[in-house]
Amino acid sequence: MKAYAIVLLDEEGNVAAWNEGARALKLYSPDEIIGTHFSVFYTPEARAAGHPERELAAAASVGRYEEEGWRVRRDGTRFWAQVIITPIYDDNDRLCGFGKVLSDLTKQKQQLEQAANIMKLLEDTARTDYLTGVHNRRSLDHVLGAMISGTRRHGGTLSLAMIDLDRFKAYNDEFGHQAGDTYLRQAASKWRDALRQEDFLARYGGEEFVVLLPSTALDGAIACLEHLRAATPAPLTCSVGLAQWDGVESPSGLIGRADQAMYSAKTTGRDRLVAATARSAECGAKATGVSGVTT
Repeated sequence: MKAYAIVLLDEEGNVAAWNEGARALKLYSPDEIIGTHFSVFYTPEARAAGHPERELAAAASVGRYEEEGWRVRRDGTRFWAQVIITPIYDDNDRLCGFGKVLSDLTKQKQQLEQAANIMKLLEDTARTDYLTGVHNRRSLDHVLGAMISGTRRHGGTLSLAMIDLDRFKAYNDEFGHQAGDTYLRQAASKWRDALRQEDFLARYGGEEFVVLLPSTALDGAIACLEHLRAATPAPLTCSVGLAQWDGVESPSGLIGRADQAMYSAKTTGRDRLVAATARSAECGAKATGVSGVTT
């Protein structure tokens, strides 16, 4: 059965009496606490802000004050309390004090926080690629849809790049899948460090990755992605296809244009960036930033 701390205060907020539950919860003996202002139970931050006095004023004004918050025991430890304060009036309807009831909800708060942390961990896990630690395809679908909606609503630009590691299958075949997995983790880490804080990197599948570059037109995106290409760990290179959202296309349409540009980069020599033109879906793409081409 839950024990409640009951404290009687005079009209100034000094402790006039309390029950055994209050002694057990707050750890003061009656001789130590009677006559002491009840603000001693509050954190230094709350006392500095005048919170205890505002509680009494609110209770006197509306007939009841209730909240949950941190309180302090005699030994300095804190506990999460549910607090109810009600005014007490004499026979002449004159305020003569307050009754305060507290219960310790620390365990319940900890359980709720633990559950919230577990849910966040599960959500983060569901949106994270297990191998590389970057975002996964599910997270990409969610964020890309939100970015397109926001760009459509507020204006601005959005660019998307499709990245594919060159000759990764040959690397995997020669050195083994474990070495291939290690390389994927290294590449993802290097690329993430090379990108700006606002950019979004996700593993699309296999050795393919997608980068979202919000508020970035083609010229700015090319500069960012050339920096990313230069950060690709040896001995492999990468091919990049880039497309700027045209203001009307769907997420899949934007990915499709970037994918077509990336395919063009692969078929024209690899280790390069190809930026899709506005009519790339019908007329092809243009190559930029060619360096160290391997065939």
